[in-house]
Amino acid sequence: MIFGSAAAASAPRFIPDDETRGWLAEALVDIINHLGAAALAPRWLADPKPRGLPAATDLDSLFELICGLQEEVGQGDVEFTLLEMEPGNPSVPPGFQPVGDPTGHLMHTFARGADEKIVLVSGGLFRVKELLMASIAREIGRIGLMHAGPSETIATLDDEAAAELAGVALGMAPWIANGAYIFENACCGGGCGINLREIRAGLSLPEICYALALDARRKGMSRWGGGKGLLPTQKAAFKASWSATAKGGAVQALPAAAGKALRA
Repeated sequence: MIFGSAAAASAPRFIPDDETRGWLAEALVDIINHLGAAALAPRWLADPKPRGLPAATDLDSLFELICGLQEEVGQGDVEFTLLEMEPGNPSVPPGFQPVGDPTGHLMHTFARGADEKIVLVSGGLFRVKELLMASIAREIGRIGLMHAGPSETIATLDDEAAAELAGVALGMAPWIANGAYIFENACCGGGCGINLREIRAGLSLPEICYALALDARRKGMSRWGGGKGLLPTQKAAFKASWSATAKGGAVQALPAAAGKALRA
């Protein structure tokens, strides 16, 4: 789906419909189980500079940030190469294939075999912090699913939605939610020079905020703690989903985190 359409702008919904809420809860269960211990840790990353890691302003600092976050989420032994897109040059070396659908992404993972990974980045991504952090969370989620090995259940999910839900399960939902707002409205509010109408996301803002609420509840967080770090519209969507997740057994069906979450 390409967000930012007139229909999306004229009829916003803060809570997904019943069927979508059920699908999100079931998919999150499958993804948490597949990721294993990494998704059971009581982790909540909402600060753009968690644990003193540098803000990403260029390729070198982005590499350092991603590596630091990988240490946080149990991917310390997963290696990758970071490349910046260069107009007129081949994007990646021969043999590398996109993992999922790279269309409309300013950052995406490519692989050759089981062990070689390249994360390809557009230099324009550094202009919008929310898009940058959302992209990092999605690709770390994607790499986490790859690292966990093949799964017939995960293979039935949309690749981009699965990568974003993996980012949620690993504690990076606030970043994905803040990025989703820009995806849906095709506007960063600051004249970034990026054609945001061509940018794609796996899940809508209401869907991500509902998944965020599920993850925050399973990690024993308060509504205040779960919503901290969200921008105003995202916070309103999260508040609506927080109330919705209090009903039914969706949270009870999720694997509980091993303790209450600590924000980085």
